[in-house]
Amino acid sequence: MIKSCIVCGDEFKCSPSDKKITCGAAACVAERRRLSHVGKRNAWSDESRWELAAKGKTANLQKGTAAARVSPIAGPFETNRNALTWTLEAPDGQRYTVRNLNLWLKNNAPLLDGTPEQARAGIMQMKRSVEGKTKRAVSQWKGWRLIKYEKLDE
Repeated sequence: MIKSCIVCGDEFKCSPSDKKITCGAAACVAERRRLSHVGKRNAWSDESRWELAAKGKTANLQKGTAAARVSPIAGPFETNRNALTWTLEAPDGQRYTVRNLNLWLKNNAPLLDGTPEQARAGIMQMKRSVEGKTKRAVSQWKGWRLIKYEKLDE
């Protein structure tokens, strides 16, 4: 469908269901935004934003962050609600079934041939490969293999 830009008058193509009313040029988009906001007050002035940013975190937010760090469902624990259960095979053939991969990697760093961050990156690359999100198949990281991973239904 051919529409006419309400700012500059140029014609542009778009689907019939598209709600676009400008041609998409930066100047036209900016002018339409300016026109559509005439008479509307923005409650936040630049000065107000800078003052709030200078204050930093509010007291309530600071309490929430501390609470989340020690919470069994949000903190760095095996009971974290977003933690997956992973089954990994070490280079020597031993299998490890772990919940919360990051915590396990941090606690078992001597088993790895690299830092926990490097091991996590390698394991996540294997996971993406299993999901079909990589161009090239990745089956192992320094001898470690990903057998399976799953989210526990709670």
